[in-house]
Amino acid sequence: MIFAGAGVKRARLRRMKTIATALLAVMAVVFVISARLRPEYPALVWLEAFSEAALIGGLADWFAVVALFRHPGGIPLPHTAIVPENKDRIGTQLGIFVEQNFLTPALLATKLRELNLATHALQWLSVPANCRTLFANVRDLVPRLFDAVDDDEVRALLRRVVAGEVERIDLSRATGSLLGILTTGDAHQRVLARILPVIAAWLNGRRAEIKRRFAKRSLLTPGFVDAYIVNRFVDGMIDLIDEIAHDSNHPMRRELDVYVAETIARLNDDPAMQAQVERFKLAILEGPELDRLVATGWSALKTRLALAPAPSPAPAGLRFADIAARMAANVLDEPAVVERLNARLCDVAESVLARFQQQFSTLITDIVQRWDADVITEKIETELGPDLQFIRLNGSLVGGLAGVALHAALVGGGVA
Repeated sequence: MIFAGAGVKRARLRRMKTIATALLAVMAVVFVISARLRPEYPALVWLEAFSEAALIGGLADWFAVVALFRHPGGIPLPHTAIVPENKDRIGTQLGIFVEQNFLTPALLATKLRELNLATHALQWLSVPANCRTLFANVRDLVPRLFDAVDDDEVRALLRRVVAGEVERIDLSRATGSLLGILTTGDAHQRVLARILPVIAAWLNGRRAEIKRRFAKRSLLTPGFVDAYIVNRFVDGMIDLIDEIAHDSNHPMRRELDVYVAETIARLNDDPAMQAQVERFKLAILEGPELDRLVATGWSALKTRLALAPAPSPAPAGLRFADIAARMAANVLDEPAVVERLNARLCDVAESVLARFQQQFSTLITDIVQRWDADVITEKIETELGPDLQFIRLNGSLVGGLAGVALHAALVGGGVA
């Protein structure tokens, strides 16, 4: 009956009301009949005592039950219609009760440990079909999320976030640190060795353009002379680039090392260089370049994720889902890792709940207080009403038995 529909619950409430009221009516009839016939049939005094006490007990419990939800008989007596009159206070107290007894961080953490949430999640993810379904649902959800937001608002928000992060960065020292990382172990020299052949090939392919520009600047020399000079110049540049690319101890490489080291030192320690970098950072923050960068990034992300969703799972997506499933299965084989994941989940849940526990209480309070008084009264009465009608039945029966017991005590004491 816990999961019965509202209609079934209301029918049960009506049935119990009818039974309790009918019992009250029966007790009233029995009381009248036994009181009238008692002079002729003295034994009916016991029935009279029972029905009289049952009638009083039933009426008292009827009044108590009705007073919870409305004014008995429509008379606005004090401390009646308790639920509708105290709806807001009930909402507040309900929120506090749930907060203090159900949403406590320790209780939730204990329950999460019992559930072993990490194990269940990993077992589900270890099935490739589940991972594919999850990724497909996320992919289908992304376009709807993008449609729900305003591009201008998102770009403005992203700009504020990026600008705030850039403003907090010590760009000079950050650049120096980055250059230091890139030069560790001569990584920059290896990158240079890869870039130089590309530059040489580019120069070799631009001979005609260089000749054209040289001829434009040297109008008095014949074309074959221009071609000879340009070819010798380009050949010389390519030879120099090739030497630098293949000789790790080339003087120009060493000059690059010295220049980079001096630049790192200046970025970290030279106030003039640091001030120059700060001016550059300020120009970025105040100029239109940041707006264009954010707009381009947002448009590219939206185009990639939202505007061209794959009609069917892409091979890369399927491979990623299979990899994720294998990773989950491998983690399941490491009980210590799973235990740490469970502990971490519990810690995170406890921390989040400790931060938002009062907000949950406030949410419950606000929801209850926004309900219409008649609606909440009807909801509570539908849920609890049948049990309250049993109280009326028990009140009549217990009252009747108490009446009989009292009459027996009076007879035994010689009062009656």
